[in-house]
Formats: sequence, C-alpha cells, structure tokens
Amino acid sequence: MPLRLASNFAHTPFVLDDKDYASVEGFWQGLKFPQASDRLRLASLHGDEARDAGLSAAAAADAFDYAGRLIRTGTFEHWQLMERACVAKFEQNPAARDALLSTGRRPITHRVTPDSRNIPGAIMAEIWTRIREQFRKGASHRRG
Repeated sequence: MPLRLASNFAHTPFVLDDKDYASVEGFWQGLKFPQASDRLRLASLHGDEARDAGLSAAAAADAFDYAGRLIRTGTFEHWQLMERACVAKFEQNPAARDALLSTGRRPITHRVTPDSRNIPGAIMAEIWTRIREQFRKGASHRRG
C-alpha cells in the first residue's frame, strides 16, 4: 500500500457535515478563512496546492465559525474537527485506511517545521494512532 495515502495531503475525497473535500489538508487549511467561498475553493484542493493556499489566509484568527459554532483556534475542540475529518477520510477511502493499518503497531509521528501552533505534530500523531487502533479493533470510530 502506498503509505502516502494516509497523509493529509493525499487526494482522498470525503464528505464531512454534508460538504465535499478533496483532502484533509484542504479541509484544515480552509478553516483559516472566514468566507464560505474561500473554504469551498480550498475544499477542492489537495497536496502542496492545499497547503500553499492556506498561506494566503490573513493572520490566524483566535476563533472561527464552523457549522454555526464559534471554535477557538488551537483548542481541543479544533483538534476534534481534525479527528472527525480524518475519520471520515479513512472510513470513506479503503485504500487510505489500508495504508494507515499497514503501519501495524509502529509509533506514528508527524513532524513539520516549524511545528504547528494550531495542531502540534504530536497531537496529529495521537489522532492517527487512535483512529488506527479503532480500525484495528474493527469498531466504527466516531468522536465529538
């Protein structure tokens, strides 16, 4: 299995909260924008294009609106959104799920330079590890 399918950058379309996304990265970067039109544009992106599009966002806001709820940036609630997006991706993309499961019980790490203030690499690794364990157990993973 190409391990890169487990990456947030991979083109692994999924639906979350009745919205279509081309990648987890497009979802995550889109949260940086207050305008629905910008979020929709980023939702269709994957790979470096999604990451780079997020760079054009204004300075990170302290909070953002998601589905009518105000969520503070970099909080547990914000991270729960990332986990929900990752779960949706892996549930809806068997090849990506198989790539994640192919890591067995090895530790998962996520290192970026510089480390994200919104979702530190250690938190991202914990999310992937939790999801992997739920799939290993054969349970549907639903949080938040």
